[in-house]
Amino acid sequence: MGRFLAFVGLYLLCAQVLANQEANLSFNSDGLRASYFNELSSNNLVVDLGWLHHKDKGDVVHAGIHLVDQASSGRNRLVGGLGGRVLYSDGDRSNQSGFAFPVGGFLTFTPSQFDRISLTGSAYFAPEILTIGDMDKYQEYGLRLGYNLLREATVYVGARYVKGGYDGAQSVRYDTGMHVGLSVRF
Repeated sequence: MGRFLAFVGLYLLCAQVLANQEANLSFNSDGLRASYFNELSSNNLVVDLGWLHHKDKGDVVHAGIHLVDQASSGRNRLVGGLGGRVLYSDGDRSNQSGFAFPVGGFLTFTPSQFDRISLTGSAYFAPEILTIGDMDKYQEYGLRLGYNLLREATVYVGARYVKGGYDGAQSVRYDTGMHVGLSVRF
């Protein structure tokens, strides 16, 4: 875990020279997720770092990379991303921890006539073959509706489901239900 945090710190220091960055914070009454996205030059690769904390159930920390591009042609904008993540989970109540390598992606739809509104859906999954340690599966699904309040800031409401399965222990639902959030681009 210490090496992973050192990597995250070094990455954030180096990120000052990179362009198209985004910071994101979302929360509900039991948990919060903080994440950071950075587009690497002009090759359509986006890296992301994130931390999900639930006050009773534990933490999930991840680093990911996605290939992001337009997923449609025409007036309405549809942007998609496909990729994967490396994550570490620590279930407080289950006393279980482990690594997973979920694959998945996201789609963001922005209608041309209402270009301040966007709808984003995402899904990530790691079956047992893509896990290490006590973890034997990982699932994450999300849906959010955003409003572009400022040119570089979006507020949103969403629903998220994040679950880790562990060998010989009950699954841990790190987050379920609604949340609100803010996304800032710089």
